[in-house]
Amino acid sequence: MSPSTLRTPWVPTESDPFDRRKAAHLLRRAGFGASAAEVDKAVEQGLEATVEGLFDEAADEEQDFQKLFSAVSRSLVNFAEIDGLRAWWAYRMRQTRVPLREKLTLFWHGHFATNEEKVGNSLLMHRQVETIRRHAWGNVRDLTLAMAKDPAMLVWLDGESSTREHPNENFARELMELFTCGIGHYTENDVREAARAFTGWHREGAVFAFQADVHDGGRKHFLGKSGKFDGTDIIDILMQQPATPRFLARKLLRFFAAPEPAEEVVEEAAALLDRNRLDVKWFLRELFQSRYFHSAECYRTRLASPAEFVVGTLRTLRVRWPAEDAVGRLNAMDQHLLAPPNVKGWDGERKWINSSTWSARVAFGRDIAELAGESDFAPDLDIGRVVPIDLKDPSRIIGRLADVLLQGDLPPEARRGLAA
Repeated sequence: MSPSTLRTPWVPTESDPFDRRKAAHLLRRAGFGASAAEVDKAVEQGLEATVEGLFDEAADEEQDFQKLFSAVSRSLVNFAEIDGLRAWWAYRMRQTRVPLREKLTLFWHGHFATNEEKVGNSLLMHRQVETIRRHAWGNVRDLTLAMAKDPAMLVWLDGESSTREHPNENFARELMELFTCGIGHYTENDVREAARAFTGWHREGAVFAFQADVHDGGRKHFLGKSGKFDGTDIIDILMQQPATPRFLARKLLRFFAAPEPAEEVVEEAAALLDRNRLDVKWFLRELFQSRYFHSAECYRTRLASPAEFVVGTLRTLRVRWPAEDAVGRLNAMDQHLLAPPNVKGWDGERKWINSSTWSARVAFGRDIAELAGESDFAPDLDIGRVVPIDLKDPSRIIGRLADVLLQGDLPPEARRGLAA
């Protein structure tokens, strides 16, 4: 199959059906894995209905999360401590009925990477994640503008100290280099002019505040255009640059489809994103139903991030596991939520694996496998949900586990070795 098949919808056939392998692939990439029952339900519903269900707004769920957050704040959990917020997010990933929204929130958190160590305010970090979540599958322009005004971002990239007399270039540079068009599509003069446009974009406590008295209202020359631009104008101009949908499409493909997408596919994805006016929902709808997404180039070709691995395991096996411990496992695997390593976010893929992080993954898998499930006060795996308790034959047990965990993708020699 040619790699350039993003524009062509994949149509299930009798010889190539939307089966458990295809359904589980979709639910892994669009979320954090799924239980056997959820995979079976997706097969029953079919591809189109399953993809549509990924974008369920679930307003009632959000209200429930907010009520729970308020109920446990201060009395049970100290959300002023960053580890409390990390545990809260891990809990949301594990419990949500809309995993795609949390998966996109994680993606954008790595894209607009902001580290709590410099921000130094857990409230600002929490509100930033909530802002990302609200815009997660919306328009990239709206999300980028929201991040430009986000108080945590203003602290992180020194926007709150940028004035007409002393414009700070940090945010303007990262806006182009890492958030929109990428290196090679702007000049140093564009950075300076954009920095002038964002002067006066400050904050008052936990909210954005525009201070007109320190804003540079003069004429700017930016990417071939001239005018009395402010920060909103700069973002709008960047959204019109051909390099922007290409830069964003590549990152979305690497996160949701394949680690090294072919250039032809990137170009098709950029055209799709541009045609949909940078609307993430419509882009992903077409991606998830494309021949490319359901081809061998995407199937089991990504290396799961720690969040995907830990949360995916808990969701797939329906394990009861403390959120605080889940965060500890993520930390041991070198994914510290709310603290990406630098302004580029996490490198991902093979960078996730070294001797220490691999040991942490193995330890987590072993601990899951050894859960006794004998107490209401401890982590629990109801193994009867996974393997019927009356199943005694080793080869049949391995077959059942292979179906639940791998949708049968386990070579015969591996089955024989595990059964033995």
